[in-house]
Amino acid sequence: MTARSKRFSSLVKEAASCEICPRMINQKAVLSHGNGSITAPLIFVAEAPGRFGAGRTGIPFQGDRSSETFEKLLTHIGLTRKDIFITNAVLCNPLKDGNNDKPTRKEISNCSYFLKSVLELIKPKVVATLGGTALDALNLILGKKFKLSETVAKPQRLDSFILLPLYHPSPRVTNWKRPLSKQKQDYKKILPLL
Repeated sequence: MTARSKRFSSLVKEAASCEICPRMINQKAVLSHGNGSITAPLIFVAEAPGRFGAGRTGIPFQGDRSSETFEKLLTHIGLTRKDIFITNAVLCNPLKDGNNDKPTRKEISNCSYFLKSVLELIKPKVVATLGGTALDALNLILGKKFKLSETVAKPQRLDSFILLPLYHPSPRVTNWKRPLSKQKQDYKKILPLL
């Protein structure tokens, strides 16, 4: 086992035992080798595990409608899950009345240690955020103020990686904010950055 693998295994255990956020104490942290390759040059950061997807399967973007769109977008640019790593702004599902809820700023802050640790461990060339919450999580870690509406699909060259803000592939977003055809164009900007 490599030093990187050992560190990742330790991080997975830390996440599994975390009980900082009161409404997520009974939720399982979605961080494991199911997230992808820990040597990937590309990390996707989404909002939070969904109750029908990652909250159930333990694998980000698997088992729900958002994951179906995400898979289409990956396939469109010739990538597979073996080529990437996927994580979230918060690792547990922030349920409210049994439904998915947006994580609070405090919950994002509480979980920022894990996101920062993953970035430091993997050292990706590109980090693609999926939606405003994911971008906010990166802003918190980096001390930046990027806005999705202003930076979508515009690479931001930072000291340690290139940040590419993208919209989330949820049905609500593809129906009302950023259609699939436009998201396909956005994803085409990833490969040249790698």
